[in-house]
Amino acid sequence: MGYHTGTVLPVTFPPRQAKPMIAPFASRRVLSALAVLAVLAASGCSAFQKPEKRGCPEVRIDAATADLTRFRAGPGRDVTDITLTGEVAGFEGTCSYDKTGVTVEMFLSFALELGPAASGRAADFEYFVALPSFFPSPAAKKTYTASVVFPDNVNRVRFRDEKVVIRLPLKEDENAAGEQVYAGFQLTRDELRYNQEHNTGAR
Repeated sequence: MGYHTGTVLPVTFPPRQAKPMIAPFASRRVLSALAVLAVLAASGCSAFQKPEKRGCPEVRIDAATADLTRFRAGPGRDVTDITLTGEVAGFEGTCSYDKTGVTVEMFLSFALELGPAASGRAADFEYFVALPSFFPSPAAKKTYTASVVFPDNVNRVRFRDEKVVIRLPLKEDENAAGEQVYAGFQLTRDELRYNQEHNTGAR
């Protein structure tokens, strides 16, 4: 379906003195799918536009957390027990430099589907944006919560959340093209195990 995914290997990076800033562009709110959701259709992902000669950080979708499969409470793990499934469908954004760093503004899109066990038309999920080169600083990862209301008789939608702003401190004339930004669903331990057992990130 043209979804952008990448493979992430476990790596560690030395901490930096300067801290990045990741913040929502606006306050979180429940977004009516009637206004901001389109019926899911196959589409490619948008890469960063580059208004600057220096490159933008590379954005990767973490293959291990690119998918979400949520089950209702209880031991059942059959398809009839699924309440919500999702995929990180892609991203789009820009970056701009100044004398002290680079600011990245990006939107993440998600393909979501209500499962047979869904008890209503509303669903919440969490996703993260992370900067591995700034680990282990707490500022290197930010988690967001999105709320979606599915229209009546529509169980599959594409959802684009609000703008996420990332500020990376750099030396003057330093290029951020070598920096990496990772994004994915913020999964529970059971959800992550399900992905690993079913190899959902492999495409």
